[in-house]
Amino acid sequence: MALNPFVVQVERKPGGSFGETMNAVRIWLDHRDIRSTSFLPITQIDRGIGFRIGFNSEDEAHLFEREFA
Repeated sequence: MALNPFVVQVERKPGGSFGETMNAVRIWLDHRDIRSTSFLPITQIDRGIGFRIGFNSEDEAHLFEREFA
């Protein structure tokens, strides 16, 4: 399995829930017909819960990052 260099990390929005963030991400991806190569939940002591999402192209990663990161 090859590693994907196009990865964006998203944090849960302040006051939002894990589920709300995940739902917003899935809707955004589906609406643009973008298929992620990976979708991993992450936790950080100082930032809380989020996701690390891999993409097939740098352009897809940049579009996503502008919207969510």
